[in-house]
Amino acid sequence: MKKILIYSAFFAGGIAISLLALLIYGLSFTQNVIIQDVTKQYYHASRLVVFGGVAAGFISDSSKQNKDLEKLPHAFKIIPTGTIATIFLNPFESVYVPPQYLGVYHINASGHEGILALQVKDGVLYGSVRFPNWANGVWEPLKGITIKNNSIAFTRSVTTEQERIKTGAREYFTQYYVGTYKENGKKIIGFYKSRGAKYLFEAYRKK
Repeated sequence: MKKILIYSAFFAGGIAISLLALLIYGLSFTQNVIIQDVTKQYYHASRLVVFGGVAAGFISDSSKQNKDLEKLPHAFKIIPTGTIATIFLNPFESVYVPPQYLGVYHINASGHEGILALQVKDGVLYGSVRFPNWANGVWEPLKGITIKNNSIAFTRSVTTEQERIKTGAREYFTQYYVGTYKENGKKIIGFYKSRGAKYLFEAYRKK
């Protein structure tokens, strides 16, 4: 009887892991990213999804250098976002984003007014946000930004002491944004998650 229960537990665990992997594959963006953790180790990741306080995807072994990371062995891993210092697109992977999805937007994140800037330079997608009335009101580089079809996703976070001092944040935080472009890129409607709660945000192209 015990053997049957053990085998059943292993079988159920295997199914759960397989379903999670399929979920990651279906919901993630296909663009490759580079991760730098708080110990300055680098990782290559594909099919990365950030949710709650963790990031999950197919992640490589670590390296002290940001070089040939995609050649390292990869495995499905789940890591705490608190150990991540920076997430950025693979600089060797050129991306194309329709021009109507780029530019400067006025963003309102659950009552906080700010500016969202999106651009592609040398085939790399960049984004930054600034909330003038929040903390030091400085520009904050966005992490893990992706635009696919008419959807956008990015992470706004303060996870290192250097970032906390620069921004003036009282504590570390991670906010994961997901939005949909409307009216041919004139506005973005979506939500962001922070500490397990979900909040609305919207952005309108500045004239």
